[in-house]
Order: sequence, then C-alpha cells, then structure tokens
Amino acid sequence: MVTGNIPHSRESTAPSRESLRSHRLPALTTLELGLAFAQALDLAEGKEIGHTYRLTYIAVSLARQLGMPAETTAAVFHGALNHDLGAVQATADLCRHTRLSEESLIGALPTKSPEELGIELSLADMGAVVQALHEHTQLGAETARLLGHQDDVVRIIECHHERWDGLGFPAGLAGSEIPPAARIVTAADVMESIISSEKSGLSARRNLVAELAAHAGNALDPEVVMVARELARSDEFWLGLYDERLPQTLARLCPGPDEKRDRRRIVKYAEVFADMADIKRGIAAVHSRQAAEWAERLAIAMGYSKGRAELVRLGALLRDVGLLGVPAYILAKPDILSVTEMLIMRRHPGYSQMVVDALPGLEEVAAWAGRHHERPDGKGYPEMLGEGEIPEEASIIAVADVFVALTTERPYRSALSVDDAKAVLLGATGSQLDAAIVDAFISLL
Repeated sequence: MVTGNIPHSRESTAPSRESLRSHRLPALTTLELGLAFAQALDLAEGKEIGHTYRLTYIAVSLARQLGMPAETTAAVFHGALNHDLGAVQATADLCRHTRLSEESLIGALPTKSPEELGIELSLADMGAVVQALHEHTQLGAETARLLGHQDDVVRIIECHHERWDGLGFPAGLAGSEIPPAARIVTAADVMESIISSEKSGLSARRNLVAELAAHAGNALDPEVVMVARELARSDEFWLGLYDERLPQTLARLCPGPDEKRDRRRIVKYAEVFADMADIKRGIAAVHSRQAAEWAERLAIAMGYSKGRAELVRLGALLRDVGLLGVPAYILAKPDILSVTEMLIMRRHPGYSQMVVDALPGLEEVAAWAGRHHERPDGKGYPEMLGEGEIPEEASIIAVADVFVALTTERPYRSALSVDDAKAVLLGATGSQLDAAIVDAFISLL
C-alpha cells in the first residue's frame, strides 16, 4: 500500500499574470529529475514512498564499500534510481484483467522468481505473469534510453533481475556475465526487500546479515554479499538509511561530474511519465499530451506569455502522474466506484502535487496539478475549494482535460463530436468548470 505525505493546501491566490511574464521552464539535471520521479515509480509499484531512495542509498553504499570507480558508482546510482522504469508498461494490462495489485507482482520479485509468483498467485495463465515480469526489465531499459541515460545505466536496468546462478531473467546470465554494477543493484534490491519486510529497523538490523547469507552464490554475487554483510554491521549505514533527509543525502552522494542544466529535459520526463499514467488507465498514450497541447493553446489565447503557457502545458502533462498510485483495476472499472475505491482515486491529485513539488522551481506547477479536479461549486477534490480559490492555470488544465476526454473513444462509449463536446462543456460551466475559461476555449475552437 502506498503511503507518504500528500501536500496540504498552500496559499491559492495566484499572482497577477503580468508579474509572471518572465516565468519559464527551469533548467534541471538528470539527478534532480530522477529524485523527484523516483516517487512516481514507488507509486506505480504500490510501494511506500522512499523505497527507491533506500534502494539507491544501499546500492551506492555497496559500490563505495567495494571500491568501485566514480564512473561505475555513478552508473549504479542512476541504475538503482530508475531500476523499475518499465513496471507500468509491462504489468498494467495484467493487473487490469486479473485485479492483482501492482505490489503483489513487482514487489515480491527480488526474493521470488516469476514462476514462483505465478504459482503463488494461482492464475490460470501463469505464462502471462512470467512474460510481464520478464518484459519489465527490457521496457525499463528502453525507457531509460529514451530519457537520455548512458548505455551503462541502461544495461543495469536490463540486467538487475539476472542471478549469479544463471536462473534469473531476461537473458539467464550467470556469474561474471552479469555486469558488476548490475550485481550491486540486484543485491541492493534484495536488501531493501528484506529490510522493508521487517516490523522495525531494529529487527531488520538483527536479521539482515543471516538472511543475506542465504542468497550468496545463488541469487547474489558472493563477494557483494560479503561486503553487504559488513555494511549491515555499520551504525553509519543504518543511520543514513533511516534519515528523513535521505533525498538530500543522495544528492550529495551522487558521484560524477556536474551535469549541464537543460530546460527541455523536464519536458521529456513529463511526456514519458504522462504516457505511463495513460497506459495504466488503459487508454491511448496520447491523451495527456493532447490535453497538454490544448491547455497551452488556451493559455496563449488568454494572453499568457510563451514561457508561462509552457508551464501550463507542463502542469497538464503531469496532472495525472499521481494516477500511478491507483491500482489499474480501479482505473479500468466501468461501473460506479465503491466508497473505498473513490477515496483511493481521490488521492491522485495530491500524489501528482507531491511528485512535481520535488522538482526545483516548479512549486506553482505542483499546485496546479494538485487542484485540477477542484470545481467552482466547491464539489471537487481533494480540498473542495470554491470559486476564487482555484488557480486559473488549474482551471485551464481542467477544461482541456475534459474536452480531450469527451472527444476520445473509451471502452464504455464512443468519442463525442466537437459540437457535442462543446455542449457538454457549456453545460458544466459554473459548476464543474470555470465559465470564463470555457467561453475562451469555445472561442479558440
């Protein structure tokens, strides 16, 4: 079950548009983006927020203890931070059709094989489980390459479920055939899984050394296990692992030369994670991109500067990244959601805000993403804000989102024509949607 702090309401009174003319996309590093979107990957797996941070901390600690060169340690860092990039694409269909939770599939992997999981989950088509789990490493590697990661990082993601005894996947590599950096990330994944399964940090520390010994020579490289057991006896290691400032610690631990800052890098990440959210919903991986394009056009039509309109587009792309934290079978349910399912669904804007808020310079955009389901009549969520309390940018995103949803075919209905969609938008003015923004959008159409 996903846990973590969802941000509370901030001051919602938007600054005047004139004062925001100079705002533009921030220039961010791969490190800053990786640390923020690691939370989205935790959401996608149904893990507690912080799982990926802990795994990365363990992996880097192992690499340093093993005396790995800075270049290899840097690859370990980014490979660990992005190790399950392919989980959503690989498992969304299976989770939708079987009503399995994402955690039950991906979460048990480090200590169980896909075949064991297939038997344990008692599915008629065990082959579907095995295929999905095998695919997630390859899809993760492809996604990492799309995001601009180096070949050594891509290779770690591809190989992080290979086993020392050759019984891993996807290629069945054994021993020294597995890249050393991938062996480290594999060990870190197993260690984090063992630690998180314990009731407390004290019991984790007490049991970790013995449990690691059972994996030496089969799942894990014996040399890495020996170093991991030494690390598990260190006070410094445990203090760092449970430090609430772990993301800041990771930023300091990241080796390698300082990266060039790039304003377009955030757009690529936003598009990739927007596609993931669409895939998890079972809709074409273009919905969020189309909504973002309409939101940007509408912002420009309403007099926003190019830079400000780009930020609105970014907010629209990332508005639903929090849906990664909602089980796929709930997202795909054609019937009315139960009260519990609705409560789970209504968390997603807060999750979106949490992820975007971790990106330096995008605090305002985070608030827009967190409020795009608020309504002028006060019946929206998650905070039931009313007219005058909702940022204009969030209302722009909402109108664009609704229009694209209406004009896109869904499993339970055909796409509406533009004229019919206009009629629905006009009927929602003043209640679900801001009347002035709907009028501006109709004029734009």
